[in-house]
Amino acid sequence: MVRLYFNRSGRRPSAQLLDVPIFTVCPACGFVPHEAWRYVGSRYGHVGGFTCGRCGARVTILDGDCRPPVRFVADVPGKPARSFVFEDVYRLNWSDLMRAGALTRTDLIPPGEKGYVEFEAALAAVQGEVARLDLPPVPAPLPEGVSWVPEPLRAWLDALFTLDGPPAG
Repeated sequence: MVRLYFNRSGRRPSAQLLDVPIFTVCPACGFVPHEAWRYVGSRYGHVGGFTCGRCGARVTILDGDCRPPVRFVADVPGKPARSFVFEDVYRLNWSDLMRAGALTRTDLIPPGEKGYVEFEAALAAVQGEVARLDLPPVPAPLPEGVSWVPEPLRAWLDALFTLDGPPAG
C-alpha cells in the first residue's frame, strides 16, 4: 500500500508520502539491499535503522519529524551522509502528479484543500494510457546511487517514464 497526502494550502501545493516502501542505502559504502523499509513516519525524527550487509556500518534513518526528506546516516567516521527526498526519487511530488494527470486526462489529485491521493488509481491511469497508446514499456533510469526501487513504485516510474520521459528539472 502506498498512501499520499496532498495539501493545497500554504505557500505552495504539496504531496507527501505517508505510508510507502522505501529502499535503504548505506552512506558508508553505497550498498542498497533489496529489502524495502516501510516508511510510516517517525518518532521525534527517528525512523529506525539497520546494519549494512556489506560493510557492517550501523545506519540510522532520520526524517523531518514525520515528513521527508528521509536521511540515512552511517556510523562510520569520515563518510558522508546521503539523503534522498522520496517524492522526487519516486516521482510522486505535486508537479509529477499534476503532469501525469494532464497526460492521462484524469484528476489524480482530488478536488479539495487537503486529502489523500489514491495511488493505485493513479498507477492504473498511467499504465492504462501507456496501453491505450500502445507504447513499448521503457524502464525508467534511477538516480545515481539508487540501484532498485520497490514495487509498486517501480511500476509507477516505468509507466510514467514510458509516457512522459525523464522528470522535468
